[in-house]
Amino acid sequence: MNKYTNLAEEQQSLVNELTALYQKTKAEMNDQDIDHIRNVAAYSKAIKLRSDQLIRECVSLESWGRGIILGCLHTLLEFSELGHNIMHGSYDHLPQATEFHSERWVWDFVTDPREWRVMHHQNHHPFTNIVGKDHDLGYSFLRSLAGQSWYGHHSVQLLIYSALMITPSYYFTLYTATSAARTEGRKILSKETFTQSFRLIKDHVQKQFIEAPVAAKWSKKLPVFIGNYLTTTIGYGFLLHILFLEHHAENLELYSDPGPDETQEEYFIRQIKSTTNFIPYAPLDQFLKKILDDEVPYPNPPPFEIFYGGLDTHLEHHLFPDLACNRQRQIKAVVRSICEKYHLPYHNSPMEKLIPAIPLSLIKRTLPFGNQEKNNPFKLLIRPKEFLKRIKRGIQYQPPSTMTYLHKPQFYNASAKVIQVEIQLNGQVKTLKMSKPQGWEHLKWQAGAFISLSFEINGQTYIRQYSLLHESQSADGYFEIAVKRTPAGIVSHYIHDHVPVNTKVTIVSPPQSTPDFVLDTLPPKLIFIAAGVGITPILSMLRKYQRIESKAEAHLFYFNHDENSILFENEIRQIAKYSNLNVHFICSKVQNESASDLRQGRFSLEIFQAYIRDFKCQHVYACAPQALIDSARQQLIQAGVKAAAFHTENFKPAPLSFESDGVTRRVIFKKSNSSIDIEGNVTLLEAARQAGLKLPSGCQQGLCKACVCTKLEGQTQLEVDSSTIQHRITLCNTVARSPIIVLDV
Repeated sequence: MNKYTNLAEEQQSLVNELTALYQKTKAEMNDQDIDHIRNVAAYSKAIKLRSDQLIRECVSLESWGRGIILGCLHTLLEFSELGHNIMHGSYDHLPQATEFHSERWVWDFVTDPREWRVMHHQNHHPFTNIVGKDHDLGYSFLRSLAGQSWYGHHSVQLLIYSALMITPSYYFTLYTATSAARTEGRKILSKETFTQSFRLIKDHVQKQFIEAPVAAKWSKKLPVFIGNYLTTTIGYGFLLHILFLEHHAENLELYSDPGPDETQEEYFIRQIKSTTNFIPYAPLDQFLKKILDDEVPYPNPPPFEIFYGGLDTHLEHHLFPDLACNRQRQIKAVVRSICEKYHLPYHNSPMEKLIPAIPLSLIKRTLPFGNQEKNNPFKLLIRPKEFLKRIKRGIQYQPPSTMTYLHKPQFYNASAKVIQVEIQLNGQVKTLKMSKPQGWEHLKWQAGAFISLSFEINGQTYIRQYSLLHESQSADGYFEIAVKRTPAGIVSHYIHDHVPVNTKVTIVSPPQSTPDFVLDTLPPKLIFIAAGVGITPILSMLRKYQRIESKAEAHLFYFNHDENSILFENEIRQIAKYSNLNVHFICSKVQNESASDLRQGRFSLEIFQAYIRDFKCQHVYACAPQALIDSARQQLIQAGVKAAAFHTENFKPAPLSFESDGVTRRVIFKKSNSSIDIEGNVTLLEAARQAGLKLPSGCQQGLCKACVCTKLEGQTQLEVDSSTIQHRITLCNTVARSPIIVLDV
């Protein structure tokens, strides 16, 4: 056995040890990890509240300064143990992840989460320290390592760096936006690229530098403005330095593109050699901890190390990106021993040495000296042609033709804000207007569509569907729904009691439609049937009917308990007044019999026959309790309505009719490290439940997208007769059609 065989076996053993360590540690995660991160999130909010209070009150220069320091700590914490950690999916596999799921987390940070995930997950981690590919190398504008290519602005980069350090560092979001665009192959200098960043910057400027000072007393306005300015500048600046040192220290490796043939061993070794941990500066930590203890009387504060979560264990983080920070700290010693065993460096340098080295490295890289000249610039100076060639190409912003400097061989669970609330029917119905989530501005939907909302109530996830009260218009910037309080309705009670104006709600997916319940074009004759809150999708159709000034003959039969139960009565009467709509309010009890459009009774064919003679050309749109719909369908079809012309909506799951072909298939849930064998008629959602996994679900018809997930391998029935491979699938209406299905769950 030769030395190369020994090396190959040694590297494979490295992979095995690291993989085993990851799997063991990941498997140990449980509800205690959720309790930890929930406590950290609450602590961060408490710090922010106290920071704002101290800056606003400005009792003394010392208290004002402490408010600034607390604000900086809040910024650091929001990024480290919270945002950076959560959005890697550290808790996605846990049933109680709730708001700490990577696609649900909302952070108090001036950077768009989606763009950050694209930049960080799809670019930085796969291409760590690969020159020309990793956008985090110099954050697209700085050159601190000799292996980076030199461009004209690097000659004044110390000035650029200094300017950033004394201004609110909105560069975070601008860099993230451009990196996401580059990663997704979009045009960088475009409105699309910077829309989210400019909106976030605008909101932050308005809140911190306009609204907060304006709301303060006259004598406090300037201190509040300056305090918020320093909080932003110092907080983001300090974080930028910490992030910068983790892949830019002089003892770290840079790489050329290894290509698609990079092995697992080579990947792990690259992450180890190109990443450093740091040892926090104890005097600084003690100073900051004392301020926290004095100013934030939190009952159960987490350890101070959370402020560096995933940053001072950055090497562990790059080996296991979706491992929670507290677990990274737990395995530091083991990772170090593995590195030593395989003669690999375990970089771990003192913070007080690394951070001051940043400006020094920027000074040293202002001229185009590469790896081979970094210790002896004279080597290049005695070759003036090469020196001038590098200057020329750098000024022209042309990439080096050779390795001159380095000599080495992805819409769901969106957050929306409630912008208006209206109470109707003596508090029994609550109408909500919600702003569209960022990036949803151009969504379109037809009359009859619905959205799915997700709520975390007493630690449990509930998903409910609500019809939209209007179809989309170009100027509409909101969704509007109506929610009726029902006696046993957990979610309806929650919405009525706990969702005021300015509340953030989670929209599971863009608007959906029951395929047969969309009013796209208006037929010449229409019958609308509604009961109770079932008027909501019908109202969107009536609004469209009025808007396009249709000449179609239409009848609305609206069933309620009594006159006081009629929802949107005034608007419905107004629509009827200015259109060909004939309104018939049918109530079980009627006190005011003088109204011509009000009739006492219950559903029967005779009620329809009293107003409509010929049913043959009628199209029926119905939203009501299932019993009423079933009865209406049967009797109206017998009276002449074609079965295909009867359109209905309800959110009860339609029965799935997959047939078993007698073949057993295996479903592998990768993140949960579990699998199950199922028959061909078992949906993937049911398979997950049989395997003991708790996944969110909603309509169970594949419409609301509550159970959407990533399919890593395999084929479903939706792909059998299609040339398109589906990577994101809904589990509730999908069955396996290949021997193995691998899901990212």
